[in-house]
Amino acid sequence: MEEIQKFIQQHIHALTWQEEHAGLYDPIDYMLASGGKRIRPCLCLLSAELFGGSKENAIYPAIAFEMLHNFTLIHDDIMDKALLRRGKESVYTKWNTNTAILSGDTLFAESYRYLLRYQGTELLTLISLLTDTAIEICEGQQWDMDFEHRNDVTINQYIDMIRLKTSVMLAACLKAGAVTASASEENRQRIYDFGIQIGLAFQIRDDMLDVYADVAKFGKNIGGDIAENKKTYLSLQAMHLAQGEDFDRLRYCFSSFDGTKEEKFIAVKSVYDKYNLKHHAQDRINSYYEEAFLLLDQIDVDQQHKQPLIDFVNQLIDRDS
Repeated sequence: MEEIQKFIQQHIHALTWQEEHAGLYDPIDYMLASGGKRIRPCLCLLSAELFGGSKENAIYPAIAFEMLHNFTLIHDDIMDKALLRRGKESVYTKWNTNTAILSGDTLFAESYRYLLRYQGTELLTLISLLTDTAIEICEGQQWDMDFEHRNDVTINQYIDMIRLKTSVMLAACLKAGAVTASASEENRQRIYDFGIQIGLAFQIRDDMLDVYADVAKFGKNIGGDIAENKKTYLSLQAMHLAQGEDFDRLRYCFSSFDGTKEEKFIAVKSVYDKYNLKHHAQDRINSYYEEAFLLLDQIDVDQQHKQPLIDFVNQLIDRDS
């Protein structure tokens, strides 16, 4: 993994932009250089190697998807009015909203330009995959925004939303790596479905960490989802399970609460704790990971080739941030 991450960083650092348009490209360089876990390009390269391909061939879709991911983050921060990203000023905060929109749009286009460097025979397959993924992420984001104003969102609808907003990107990166390695259609679909399950578990883990993480390890304050009345697996499960005064307390907290953020967090978390929501969320996470590894077992590849991917995914399962 250290070798793969170093390989990804080398290619990101090698990106060059037109100096005469620094106002457009400096925010892109800032965003790409701000770190992050590089989960998506890592998955792409690990998938390529799983099926006997090379990271040298898979790096083009890997970087393209990393660009697409960062494009979505730039625009997400504008929509969410997020002042920070990865512990630093978000792009629109450091520059301004118009610059962030334009630089984000350019980064989206640059993802295609980078993918076009790919020399394999299935370039159109990869372009189609990148395009479908970008559209699905936007569909998921729209649902996420719609849900903010609805009180009738079901857990199944929430799962459908995070599948689009989070899972399809991870799944597409895995499939892209398989495509560059000329994997069979069956294995491409299996590794894609594996990514969907991992993505669902990944997002619910995020929901849980926002309430139950150790702040020192998490690297940022917890309780943001509760403060912003965001629909999460925990909040929807709580509304489903809570009864009587507990239900009334949640409804009040998520509608017209007039106390401090800390008071709101304590009130909501007390209901989560009473109904053992942390346990419910962990059970759901475990079920998705179990389904994911059943899919991985169906891929007829030696275990030693699967192990790096398994190790990486296990890190995602146990992460504290």
